[in-house]
Amino acid sequence: MKILDKYIAKQILFSIFAVLGVLVVVVGLLDLVDELKKVNDGYPVSLAFFYVILNTPQNIYEVLPIATLMGSLIGLSKLSSTSELNAAKSSGLSFAKIIVIALKSGLVIVMLTFLIGEFVAPKGQQLANNIRNLGESTRLSMKNTDGIWIKSKNSFIHIAKVYPDKIVQEISLYRFNEKQQLLESIYAEEGYYKDGKWFMTNITLSSFENKDIEIKSHKVATFDEFVDLDLFDIMVIKPNQMTLMQLKKYIQYLKNNSMESKGYELAYWSKFSVPISCLVMFLLTTPFVHSNIRSASFGQRIFIGILTGVSLFLFNQTISKLSIIIDIPPVIGSFLPIVILLIISLLIIQRLYGTKFLLKLFSK
Repeated sequence: MKILDKYIAKQILFSIFAVLGVLVVVVGLLDLVDELKKVNDGYPVSLAFFYVILNTPQNIYEVLPIATLMGSLIGLSKLSSTSELNAAKSSGLSFAKIIVIALKSGLVIVMLTFLIGEFVAPKGQQLANNIRNLGESTRLSMKNTDGIWIKSKNSFIHIAKVYPDKIVQEISLYRFNEKQQLLESIYAEEGYYKDGKWFMTNITLSSFENKDIEIKSHKVATFDEFVDLDLFDIMVIKPNQMTLMQLKKYIQYLKNNSMESKGYELAYWSKFSVPISCLVMFLLTTPFVHSNIRSASFGQRIFIGILTGVSLFLFNQTISKLSIIIDIPPVIGSFLPIVILLIISLLIIQRLYGTKFLLKLFSK
């Protein structure tokens, strides 16, 4: 039976990776068309291609759940349409066992999704953004076109422009006392990180501690504790470009400073929910290989698979984003779509095969 198990798993995984390849190429071409619109003297076509290539792991991560659904559906439907599943049943392989084989194949996809989402995709996106910003000589912006704000204890820091290689421009720092009274403000035209310190140039310092306002100017000054370097690296990238450790550290920073963190918490829990959703997709393919609908054409099943995959993607995105708007805990917002899909899958299995079959499936 092990040979038969491996054959079924191989057909399912082959179909999944084939669909994944097609989806990644389509998404990559769309990204390339978008990047070619930005090509200019500072951002040549070669960099646009390189950007798309580095962004490919993130595209793989995002479309893997859809590819899993469509690929497993195509793989099982192909086995069903060629009567190979019937032959397997005749040899003593139960349909419950076939589902278990599919779920075991899903564990491979789950591990692959997690590894790509945690180690490959974030690094690829960060490198891609560095290439784009180096080529275009444009700045990164975390929240809006007015730069980024950083809160550190009783200080507020505003950075108008952030460039790769830890170069910042138009920096304003405001220090307050415990009574929230302004003690001093510092403005620097440019800053850069070197030899473990932040160097600021063309500085204007205004002190408000005494009754008279003191204004001093410096050409160059060093700041040992300007911005935590690890935190700085995190702040200039988007939530979906962060690793679990980066997300955890930044969420803690936001909470310590009484700032909104739900968007980052949602991204954190999505690192776990996205791989698990791939496993649920295998259960959703069960109705399409049921004997009563085996007469459906191969093309019809592919169409249904595409329609279902797109619908589930939109459903997952809508529920996740809606959880922030209606103030649902991020962990619930991240896993709620999976729970709903799991319940739907189990109800379909129970309706088609009965409660005994469902219990037998979970006992394996």
